[in-house]
Amino acid sequence: MVGRNDPCPCGSGKKYKKCHGNVQAVSINDLVNDELFKVRQLFFSENPNQQQLASFRELQQEWQPRLMQSMAENDAQAFVIENFLFMKKPELWQEFLVKQIELAQRPITKDVLANWKNVKFFLGQLVKGDLEKATLKDAFSGNEYTMTDQPPTDMENGQGLLAIMLPDSRVGTDGVLFLNGYLTVVGEFAPFFEQLQAKMAEADATDGERYLKDNYLTVVEQIVKYSTGTVEKHIQLSPEHDNVMVELAKHIETANFDEETVENVTSIMNSYLTSQQPAVQKPEALVAGYWRFLQDHELINGPMLTSKDLSEKFGVATSTILKRSKEFNSYFEELLVKNS
Repeated sequence: MVGRNDPCPCGSGKKYKKCHGNVQAVSINDLVNDELFKVRQLFFSENPNQQQLASFRELQQEWQPRLMQSMAENDAQAFVIENFLFMKKPELWQEFLVKQIELAQRPITKDVLANWKNVKFFLGQLVKGDLEKATLKDAFSGNEYTMTDQPPTDMENGQGLLAIMLPDSRVGTDGVLFLNGYLTVVGEFAPFFEQLQAKMAEADATDGERYLKDNYLTVVEQIVKYSTGTVEKHIQLSPEHDNVMVELAKHIETANFDEETVENVTSIMNSYLTSQQPAVQKPEALVAGYWRFLQDHELINGPMLTSKDLSEKFGVATSTILKRSKEFNSYFEELLVKNS
């Protein structure tokens, strides 16, 4: 039996009475989870550092505008940062871990951190999950992994996801946890994976995880475009929704967008109408709200129209435009899972 003045068996270095001998203390697992979360948080707060900033800006200038054609600015930047830190400059993570292992007090934390050197690039599906545990299956290898530290709770069984994962030795040899977050594949996973495999074949690539690592941002872009455009071709829009598409096309025609922007703008609206089935009293109102949403997320180029400009352009009250744009924003956030 541990005495109140004995060192706490959790390894914190504190007396038992000041640590887990306190009835209000949380579990050791909760404490370790908190420590591991702070380690990840600290890494992203310190990197890219000043020495790496020029290299990072170069990658950012190449990729962020491209990703922002199909996602919000913050999401695009987060993926560029992940790509830079874990694909371009993996030594930053390795060096950081050495210091954190030395600083960690609890043996459990040290053990988990020591395994974090083996970063995994994952594309697969959620087999099953709940608030306590999730089972994930790698699409390339078929290997299954178990997650107990913040498993995804907003996904359906069978849904696909892309993530950077770290080993979690507390769970066992197949234990994993998310490095930072994950990106879901909206729609059927199998057709998307077939498209990806076709691109791999074109590149003569046979190692799935290596392909993800070497083409991370390209895969992110493919997932977002697939997710925002997965509309069944045989689904026919209702007459009122057809009118929305006609109204949108009218304004696209005069906007001088490039072909890719036109495709993105059209497919997102088509997907929204099909999946959300919004009531439409006035097509102009829905398109006006959508236009503001596109501007706010910098998904279209051209002059930024003020609320008054939008109101005059579409003949809709500013309050209605704001209401509709918020609806699109909520829908878009459901499609894109942000890192936290």
